[in-house]
Amino acid sequence: MQPHALALVVLLAPLLVALPGAFFWKRTGNALSLVGLLVQLLATVASVLVLRDTVAGALDGAVTVPWLSFAGTNITLSLGVHLDGLAAFMLVVVQVLALGVLVVSRWYLHGDRFFGRFFASFALFVFAMNGVVLAPSLLQAFIFWELVGLGSYLLIGYWHDKPAASQDPEYQEGKPFHATGVDEDRLSPSYAQLKAFLLNRVGDFGFMSGLALCAWVVSSWTGFQGGDPLAWDTLFGAVAAGAFAVTTPLGVSGTALLTLAGILIFLGAMGKSAQFPLHVWLPDAMQGPTTASAIIHAATMVAAGVFLTARITPMLTPGALDFVLWTGAITATVAATIACVQWDYKAVLAYSTVSQLGYMMAALGAGAAVGGWEAGTAHLFTHAIFKCLLFLGAASVIHGMHGIQDLGRMGGLARKMPFTAIATGVATLAILGVPGFSAFWSKDAILAATHARAFLAREAGAGAWIAVIPHLLVTATAGITAFYMARQWFLAFLGKPRDHHLVDHAHDPDRPTIAVLLVLAGLSLQAVWTGSLNPFGAGSWIESVVTLPAKGLLAAGLPELDEHLVHHLHQETMVQTLILLVLGVGAAAWLFLWNPARGGYVADNLRRRPVTNLVWGFLANLWFLDRLWTVLGGLIVGVRGGRLVARADLGSGPSLDGTLQGAASTSALAGRIVNLFQGGRSGAYAGWTALALFGLVSLILLF
Repeated sequence: MQPHALALVVLLAPLLVALPGAFFWKRTGNALSLVGLLVQLLATVASVLVLRDTVAGALDGAVTVPWLSFAGTNITLSLGVHLDGLAAFMLVVVQVLALGVLVVSRWYLHGDRFFGRFFASFALFVFAMNGVVLAPSLLQAFIFWELVGLGSYLLIGYWHDKPAASQDPEYQEGKPFHATGVDEDRLSPSYAQLKAFLLNRVGDFGFMSGLALCAWVVSSWTGFQGGDPLAWDTLFGAVAAGAFAVTTPLGVSGTALLTLAGILIFLGAMGKSAQFPLHVWLPDAMQGPTTASAIIHAATMVAAGVFLTARITPMLTPGALDFVLWTGAITATVAATIACVQWDYKAVLAYSTVSQLGYMMAALGAGAAVGGWEAGTAHLFTHAIFKCLLFLGAASVIHGMHGIQDLGRMGGLARKMPFTAIATGVATLAILGVPGFSAFWSKDAILAATHARAFLAREAGAGAWIAVIPHLLVTATAGITAFYMARQWFLAFLGKPRDHHLVDHAHDPDRPTIAVLLVLAGLSLQAVWTGSLNPFGAGSWIESVVTLPAKGLLAAGLPELDEHLVHHLHQETMVQTLILLVLGVGAAAWLFLWNPARGGYVADNLRRRPVTNLVWGFLANLWFLDRLWTVLGGLIVGVRGGRLVARADLGSGPSLDGTLQGAASTSALAGRIVNLFQGGRSGAYAGWTALALFGLVSLILLF
């Protein structure tokens, strides 16, 4: 079977579970989980064959069929499958992790009242992510992009009838006295899924605007020969040929117009990949099952934004790359500082995910000329593996602790859960960047890329001190990451149990789950990715599989960097990160392992002393960004009865004068109109979004 046909099999296979499961999940829960497991196993094998054939045939192209034609024009939108090294390898990563998550979910959710529905929603989610990976055009990527959002909406709100944290006795019993920063009235699965939906719509508005702009520019370009103007090859070819320089919408053309288009599309990636300031939805997504978090935070939803940014790199101008670089660097630092003061086991991992996604974006923003593209995509793959392992380990810990997630009540779990402790320890060493583990190769490559980017900017005299800031941010984040991840593992698995009643009854999961944990632990070793047992060896076999596309702005080739300079910057970066690693892990070990009483004293002083209380309070309150979004969202919409309603319909206070009364009446009318589209049904949302997109693209292409 041809690679493209095999890829189509991988794409459509999850529908064999999702479609019947949507109607019969209540009666066929166990059977549905077994069928889902078998289908995913077949998809995994097929994806490996796709990767083998793609690499062997050096494929880089799409097989498509016509979808929509517009009368009187030469425009024909198409659907199909695009394969290259990036897509094929990402496809394998998604299938392997989805298979592992399904195995663990059969154990973790056994006996749950919504057991069957999880596997149906999960299959839809995997189908959507496969569609994003294999999309041959920007429009098809956007369609599956929205389906990814629908899948995440269903998984985050899996326990939709669960009360808010303020009304949940289990949550109130499990939190420590110093828990703060989270609005417990708005912390529930139903609210979390709405929050994710709304914040992603903010980013998707930018994505849709950038998509429409690209469609208009390419289709109106004199060099357009017909077909799909949003197909990757057509779009990148138009960029290389200067299509954006001959059109002037709103007085903007050339590099400025192309920069605008790239940033608008990247806004969609900011939403999906939880980039500052749209990152606040992702920690709340922890309200879903932990195994759902493993797939959302590893290889699917949040990875989609990084994947899209890597895909559109050939159309990103230096200005757009700077925007990506700064966004990623700020995101990495903000999330890492918040993770340092989190008490919830899963919350630490959630903010760690946001921070690591910032790393990837910073690498892509540093540019392909300094190796940023290769470093960002490499970390996308390695992070997917060890972060999935960390979340599956979290599922094991939380199950063993009977639902308690407070790190302050754990300790000594390594004696009760040795396999979980070993596997989670390997994943922790990987994310720390310890030599011999996967992120030592990929994360150091990111820091080296940002270092080289800053060095070249200084050499060019372009804002020397400003150009260094992103590199300083991601470098500092490496030390912070070492501290908070070591802190988490020490508090959970080493030392004396702090709650004997819970810890004494903890135990490892079943054998299939242990097998998944150990396999992922093996894939988190550096030798798997570099092909060498020498942790300090350069290069990786991935670099020959996932290659930089020579299209669009990259078609003219990249400037050659001095090899001695590159080697020097890599060595300097490695020394810096190793020093930060030792300092971060050493501080965590001293405070939480060797002298836990001192660590408790220090933590208590940070919370209570007038000076440090300001810092701790600022971080514990999540930089007050959640509260800011709550205020902004409250000015526009509210939630009543589990659905979105206009703020004017919530019965706010009387107006002060006639002017305000008139404004309130107008808002109320607008609210009633908006309510026609806000029925609380995710299917309706998807339908309206698809209809609006189709109408917008049709108008732009026709006129």
